[in-house]
Amino acid sequence: MADVVDQARVEKPSRRYGGLSDAQRRAERRSRLLAAGLELFGTIGFLKTTIPAICMASGVTARHFYEEFPSREALLRAILDDIAEHAHDIIRERLRSTDKAVYERLLASNRAYYRYFTEDPRRARIYALESLGISPGLEQHRRDLRERSIRQLTRATDFLEPTGVLHDLDSRLISIGLGSAAVAILAEWVLATNKPSVDKMAEMLTVFWTRTLRLD
Repeated sequence: MADVVDQARVEKPSRRYGGLSDAQRRAERRSRLLAAGLELFGTIGFLKTTIPAICMASGVTARHFYEEFPSREALLRAILDDIAEHAHDIIRERLRSTDKAVYERLLASNRAYYRYFTEDPRRARIYALESLGISPGLEQHRRDLRERSIRQLTRATDFLEPTGVLHDLDSRLISIGLGSAAVAILAEWVLATNKPSVDKMAEMLTVFWTRTLRLD
């Protein structure tokens, strides 16, 4: 009899509310929290955003917030990861267009990079400003994202010969420098009254790439 009861317990479907399963409701709450975080962190800023404000904006209770994220920083990290992943995918797609010369591919990818951020200024503010200086852990996470992206992009595009410029230089420091240049230009766009155009930013970053890696 105990075996029958245990089997029935295992096979019992999860409860549904409003036509949604528990897993679906949790995913929907997480989506609303991410949307609220994007809006608040990307407008009033991380430091001015409280968990009650996030809960009010998302319509999610504090208890359910903590079921998804242990802290505001954890929510910020999840948003940052999503932004970084989308930006990387966009750049990689442009760089794989092998019918173009290296310079044209770089320029196209840099245009796509800045267009992605300027289309939604909240992304730009979070990526370039609001996620800076929050904690040592998040700073290390940002560095990991940047270095991983540069390494993947370099491999994907076959920019260099195996014995090219990076053979004698510290590729990690080059990655940090180029990644920092891209984000610094983006931060200038966020902060500037007279914002530089996407084309102008892309052209400047492409010059940094080609001259640093001696691709010209």
